[in-house]
Order: sequence, then C-alpha cells, then structure tokens
Amino acid sequence: MATYDLSALTTAFVGGAEAFGKELLNWDIRSMGVQVRTNVNTPQAMAKFEADGEPQPYRKQDDFNGGTFTDRVLTAYQSKYDQELDAEDFRNTYLAELPEMPFEQFAVNQAGRQFLEALMKNTLWTGVRNGAGTTSADICDGWGTIIAAEVIGGGLTEVATGAITSANAVTKVEQVADAVPTFMKQKGFRILSSFDVLEKYRKHYRTLNAFGFNKNERGQYLLDGINAVLQPVAFMGTSQRLVATWDGNLVFGTDLERLSMFPTPHLNLLRNRILFPAGCQIRDLDVITINDQA
Repeated sequence: MATYDLSALTTAFVGGAEAFGKELLNWDIRSMGVQVRTNVNTPQAMAKFEADGEPQPYRKQDDFNGGTFTDRVLTAYQSKYDQELDAEDFRNTYLAELPEMPFEQFAVNQAGRQFLEALMKNTLWTGVRNGAGTTSADICDGWGTIIAAEVIGGGLTEVATGAITSANAVTKVEQVADAVPTFMKQKGFRILSSFDVLEKYRKHYRTLNAFGFNKNERGQYLLDGINAVLQPVAFMGTSQRLVATWDGNLVFGTDLERLSMFPTPHLNLLRNRILFPAGCQIRDLDVITINDQA
C-alpha cells in the first residue's frame, strides 16, 4: 500500500486551511520552438526528400535525375504514474478540510502537474529509453541523448567552443551562430540553451558592453548583428550544449497532449493511474548546429 510522509504536517486540526501544491515548471514546450505531434499512436516516419544532381547548361539530350528519401522515426512510448489516496491518513490534520476542492481531487491534480514536470526535467533532454526502468529518465531518449548519439555516429559535427564561462559566453554563442548554414542565417533561427548558459552570456555581455543584455520588444533575447535569438529552455537543465535550429525541428510525440487519468474507487481508497505517451526526435539534422559541450 502507498504511504505518505506526514512528518511535515501540523498534527493538530486547524480549520479553514489553505492548501497549495509544490511550485513546478510549466509544460510550455511549444513556446520553446518544439513541434508537438498529438497523433503518434504508431511510429511515424518523418521522410525527407533530396533531389539528385544540379542545374547545368542547356542541351537537347535528356539528363534525368532521381532523388533520395531518408527518414527519422518518431516513436511515443507509454509512461505511467500510479497513485493511491486514503483521506483517513489526514483525518485529524489541516488537510482534512480543503475549501478549494475535495482532498482526492487536489492530490490527483498535483500528481498530474508533477508528472509533466518530471518529463520536462528528466526525460525531454537527458532521457535514455529503458523499457525495464522505473524512473522518468527511462521513458524515452531525450533530444540531448539523440544529439550525442548522432555525434558518435557521424550524423552531426560539433563546433569546438570548449567550456562556456562568464568570461567567454558571448564569444562562444556567436561562434555557434557563425557556423550555421547560410540558408539558416537568411531565414533566422534559435539557439537553444540552458538558463545557466544564459546567465553566463548576460554577465559577459555586460562586461563587454557596459550595459545589460535584455529581451527586445517581442520578448526575445536577440543576438547582435544576426537574425537569431538565444532561447533558454527549462528542459536542458544545466547543460552547456548550444543547439542552433529552426522552430519545429525538435519534435515531441504523444497521442492527445493531455494526461489520461483512470481514478478507481476501492473501498474507502482512491486508486489512480496516470498515462501519457512520450517520444522525442529531431526532424532534420541539416538544420541543427551544436557545440562540443554536453
């Protein structure tokens, strides 16, 4: 049977309690430039076509060319969280009376929010698929894991920035920005980073320019002299990796983009199972430029 740590609760009953949940990261990956696919019920191949040959001077003779299809497969793996609630555990404490909502509803809502935060912190970037695992990091390969595998396999080449510090962050970010293909420079792109790298960048920027590095009128950290923004993302944790790419190139797959709840009464208990398929993939390796830090 599931148990709860009651050591931090007031033992005497206090009426009119206010109950609130642990503060969590918001599930807002669309705003970070991630493409969310909500119909991944089976593995989806993201097929890329590249025509062979190139233009040439005119001649009457036929010179037909073909092309090549390559694909990267997005697979969403089922994940779960099991929860058992017994309101009797809290009969004589302040959680016995919640003005906002019934105890069970409050606890289920909080579990769902923590479920999504665990995916944000442990799965989307550093996750490594292990079907026999027992943690959120085992659900699927995260984008950081996929990138590292592509570097080893030769699919991606790293820009050698070396370590990023508060004394060189502007230089290192611009080194990655300068290394992207010309078509990305023309269209514009994001450089995804951790909040740790952003902090180092703004400190170095202030040192170089004697004024702060702030968001523009559109709420973006616009880089100097290039059509690019520095985008800190919570899912990268404290990673020192820089990822220059287009919106939608990092893909997250699920089925409905919502948690499925299966609350089931059992005697005076409430048992609940939360399900949420999750999978990560990179759509096109040709529109991603990275540095050599993990």
